[in-house]
Amino acid sequence: MSRLRMEQTQSLQMRQELTQILRMEQANLLEMPEDEFNRLITEIEQNPLFRRLYQREKLIRHQRFPRTDISSGFYQLKEEIAADSGSVDVESLLLNKEYVVRQIQKLGVEKFKRYFLFPESAMTLEQIARECDLEVAEVQKMNNLIDEFSIMSEFYHPSNVTSGGIHYSKVASVETDEKGFIIGYFSASFARGRYAIDYERFEELRTAGAFTETEIKEARQLFKRLELINSRKDTLTQILQNIIDKQALYLESGNLKSLLPFSQKELAEKIGLAPSSVSRAISGRSIDTPWGREVPLKHFFPKPKRFRKELLRQLLETDNGLSSDEAIRTKLWEKFGVAISRRSVANLRKELKFPPAAYKRKQALIQQRKL
Repeated sequence: MSRLRMEQTQSLQMRQELTQILRMEQANLLEMPEDEFNRLITEIEQNPLFRRLYQREKLIRHQRFPRTDISSGFYQLKEEIAADSGSVDVESLLLNKEYVVRQIQKLGVEKFKRYFLFPESAMTLEQIARECDLEVAEVQKMNNLIDEFSIMSEFYHPSNVTSGGIHYSKVASVETDEKGFIIGYFSASFARGRYAIDYERFEELRTAGAFTETEIKEARQLFKRLELINSRKDTLTQILQNIIDKQALYLESGNLKSLLPFSQKELAEKIGLAPSSVSRAISGRSIDTPWGREVPLKHFFPKPKRFRKELLRQLLETDNGLSSDEAIRTKLWEKFGVAISRRSVANLRKELKFPPAAYKRKQALIQQRKL
């Protein structure tokens, strides 16, 4: 084999290895718990090099995703929505939060979004204080609240979903405005969107000698981390936006009959990801629906059998007057538009451990409630 051929082969192998490493890092980031992920972002954004590239050089900026905002719950932040956490000093935490929220209300949502949540340009604390007629210390407290709200979103908006021992994280709420549904993120970082990096400007500054060799190396490592963070933000946002588009009727009505068949494989193909990435991104995560119910993301991808089984459970728990499996089959069609055989009804009913006769089901329900 010629020397050139060997070098080409080695180069290809290196690229393949780097691609594999990148995929593993992306997979690990998708599985990272929400509080850990948001803490990672806060640490990166407090790094002096990030601040220089963001504020002074303006090489990094935020680029919002369409149809997203901060959750309306951010402006509510009441004691009754906080989780019961024994290790957290709840009283002092809420007292500090109450003062800052009053300052935000005094400032107004429009100004708050412009100078704090979605700043149009990087400004110093002193500049923001002058524009908003605040003390510098008050500006810092507002910024701290945004970081705290992201990192401790599970404290302020805890998940109430319990299923198979899985710990769920509530990542967003589906809300409505004059244009339709929007995603209200509980994390300010997600609401701000992805990081847009001006690589061309960076190369110009590098060539001009604006950075030391050490800073150039650190900046490139920082950019890589930001792109990995972008990949998780992109993935979750695309998933939520596609759920909203596909299951709009269900989100409007809350009626299970409106929940359409939707597979993770179908979504993965649509957004150009591996099905395993979609599975990792939705695992253990939930959202609040417009009618106030918390729903796991997996709920929006009903498998045919699981879907029918859930409808049957709902029917049997609410209607004790069905005298036979044939009557149940007819009711499933009339109420939900689901057509299955009497034998399938019987099999699903047995899996759900409901007895066949109506009076036996009623007795079983009474016993379940007693337990």
